[in-house]
Amino acid sequence: MSADLYDAELVSACMDGDSRAWDTLVERYKRLVYSIPMRAGLATEDAADVFQAVFASLFEHLHTLRDVQGLAKWLIVVAQRESWIVARKRRREPVNEEMVMQNLASANPGVSPEQVVSLASDQALVLEALERLGAPCRDLLWLLYFDPDEPTYAQIGDRLQVPLGSIGPTRARCLQKMREILRTMGMGNDG
Repeated sequence: MSADLYDAELVSACMDGDSRAWDTLVERYKRLVYSIPMRAGLATEDAADVFQAVFASLFEHLHTLRDVQGLAKWLIVVAQRESWIVARKRRREPVNEEMVMQNLASANPGVSPEQVVSLASDQALVLEALERLGAPCRDLLWLLYFDPDEPTYAQIGDRLQVPLGSIGPTRARCLQKMREILRTMGMGNDG
């Protein structure tokens, strides 16, 4: 199966049962999908679970995709949601401190375990605050600060269908809302 095929052609071939098309589609987007839970601070095993869930969801919803050209965006949104679900679930589970320390030490050489734990906790709070923020602010902040493709303001304006000149002021308002949410969640209340 040629890697030069458009997404629409690959999706069509997948719906016709072509396993090579599916392999090509997964290969095309695997780094993008896997990068999202990793950037969210999830452990490697959790990122692999998110990856599996995203592609299982894609397979299940291939026939309902409305805009195949927006497949990357669909994958990003689903990976983001799955990452939040896993992060929330992990916060509710009892922590295996030994495993956490091993994961943190291997992922962050030269950083003290206390610093890494603090950073991971902050990242989880930020993801939860983004979820509470809701669209359109969540979408804008995600594109500005978390999207692995690092889109330009022009690309963000196109994706969100907003004027280029409104992105900066909207970002400022969204960041202020985010600060308020984080403050209510206890982040930054230590003086």
